[in-house]
Amino acid sequence: MNKTRLPDYLKTKLPSLDNIRFKNVKNILIKNNLNTVCDGARCPNKCECYSSGTATFLILGKTCTRNCAFCNISQKTPLGVDENEPKNVANCVNELGIKYCVITSVTRDDLKNNHDFGSIQFKNTINEVRYLCPDTKIEVLVPDFKGDKIALDRVIDLKPEVFNHNIETIKRLYPIARQMADYECSLNVLKYAKDKGLIVKSGFMLGLGENLDEIYDLILDLNKAGIDILTVGQYIQPSKKHLEVKKYYKQEEYLQIEEFIKKNTDIFPVVAPLARSSYKAFEAWENVKLHS
Repeated sequence: MNKTRLPDYLKTKLPSLDNIRFKNVKNILIKNNLNTVCDGARCPNKCECYSSGTATFLILGKTCTRNCAFCNISQKTPLGVDENEPKNVANCVNELGIKYCVITSVTRDDLKNNHDFGSIQFKNTINEVRYLCPDTKIEVLVPDFKGDKIALDRVIDLKPEVFNHNIETIKRLYPIARQMADYECSLNVLKYAKDKGLIVKSGFMLGLGENLDEIYDLILDLNKAGIDILTVGQYIQPSKKHLEVKKYYKQEEYLQIEEFIKKNTDIFPVVAPLARSSYKAFEAWENVKLHS
């Protein structure tokens, strides 16, 4: 398969011009001055999610302090923290009638005071959503907060339904794909949240140059950390400035990886070419909750 040509199974349709639900989500996000990872990271499932009335909220602005070579999020100097953002997220969740809310953020290594790293904004956002929409379930997708346990506890102590932190890729590729991150730190963050009793989730991409044995080793590392849910999907190059796709995985290879997870771990797998962090998030949480 030509690695430079996007396979048909990775192509998504644009929404129709009369898709009222899609336009309604866009308008409410704009009205509340909110960002979504759907737009910022050019998620291929944006149309599907917007059309169903859901979105993954991206807090703490839309510029990141790290330089991950696969990510489309802007990597400039971030602006100050918007104090109205938590209430705006809650208002949007309320207006859209969202029953399962996913909150993520850019990485904010610049917010060093008070062991913050963005955790204070996560705390405020969770509290505002719960105040306005007490029946809404909350999943957080957090950066590593530099492994700071005070920062982690700010979020963990609020007991979100799911605590998510993405490992992103195999250990060998961290110096290439995640120069400012640390593989062991991410594993420790996941284990710390699991030891606190939360449902824990992670995810990684395929196609950056890993081999099958390395994929299996990564899955076993995540299993040792105690995660409950794992998303695995195909990396799609956002632009020519980003890492090239080394391989487009075939459908049967996804099935092989999913089968390995089922046979060798207790992890609930969400494995598909277009699987992303929030893909089928509610269904995965519901399944784990049902069998816990």
